[in-house]
Amino acid sequence: MPQNYVVEYSTDNMVFTALSNVQDISIFVGRHRQLDPYSSSRAVITVRYPTGFASPITALTSGNFIRINNQSSGQFMFTGVINNVNVSYGIPYAGGVGNADFLTLSVEGSFSRYGRVQGLGYSMAADTLYEQLLDCSTQTGLSVQTLSTNTQALAATTVDGSWGDWLAAVLQTINGRVWDSQAAGITTVRTPFNVTTSPITFSDTANNATNQVYDKVDFGSYADNYYTQVTVDPESFAAATVQTGSAPYRTLQLNTLNASTAQATDYANYLLNNFDTQGFALLSISCLAEAQNTFKLDAVSGQTSNHMATIPGTQVNVTFRGTTFACIIEGASMSATPASSRYTYYLSGADLNAYLILNNAVFGKLDSNKLGY
Repeated sequence: MPQNYVVEYSTDNMVFTALSNVQDISIFVGRHRQLDPYSSSRAVITVRYPTGFASPITALTSGNFIRINNQSSGQFMFTGVINNVNVSYGIPYAGGVGNADFLTLSVEGSFSRYGRVQGLGYSMAADTLYEQLLDCSTQTGLSVQTLSTNTQALAATTVDGSWGDWLAAVLQTINGRVWDSQAAGITTVRTPFNVTTSPITFSDTANNATNQVYDKVDFGSYADNYYTQVTVDPESFAAATVQTGSAPYRTLQLNTLNASTAQATDYANYLLNNFDTQGFALLSISCLAEAQNTFKLDAVSGQTSNHMATIPGTQVNVTFRGTTFACIIEGASMSATPASSRYTYYLSGADLNAYLILNNAVFGKLDSNKLGY
């Protein structure tokens, strides 16, 4: 089922104007692998710009807003701010028209804003994740939030670098994920326990209102997620190192904001228990929009808007050759032209997310988890 995407721009994130002659859209959110560090979500948009030299669109400058909508499904796909603008001028140019002129917009999500605000030595008091994020919002004038039930203790620290550096350290400490969109100017930090369940299933054969069919699938080893020794080094306390087997070890080292060495040890044990086994697993699936009998690829997260931003941390089932795999979506990409669009989802398996979540059909089973923090 072909989809109709519309790119709009705005100076105030309220009134948007459609951009014509869009040739290519690509979006990426989240991360490829479970232990990858987080960076801001991003989009790249290529536009034919035949009259742009004579009459440029002045609002297409860094700091202004870009919104990508799917008019076919009514979903708001992504909202970000322009990071960079590039124009490629072609030959010939006649009568004020350059038919070979192209404009490329680089767009980024809300997480990027924290990297541009310096901490200036701010003293962050020891507190819960929820309270420290509220403090971050106050100090930066930006809105970062988490659920009030996210009460994991974090240590006191001095924010000498950017607030983006601090936020990245928080995510590493809690093994967290991020929803970042400029739609409401809010960045949302989610712990591994804040899992949403997708209303659809991916399948290699079924293709209907609740099953989206994929045509590409990647399995691979856990080489990037396999360690036999883990060192967690909290900023204000002694480091904790745990290992299994004998040297030489495959070592994972993390610098964190854990509130004590005991907490760091619990976290290290969890990571070791989680990643000490070599395996072969489902890594990604890719779906063609036009192949879907009932298009739901932009509703995978189950959220009503800002679909791409809210994908990380979504629990989904993938059926492959008669076997169903329970997975967590770590990240996703979308690429589109006027003729076609493709969605790719980057996955981690249930065995790499084996924590206990009550009332969850996959993660709520006793004696099926890996103990830890």
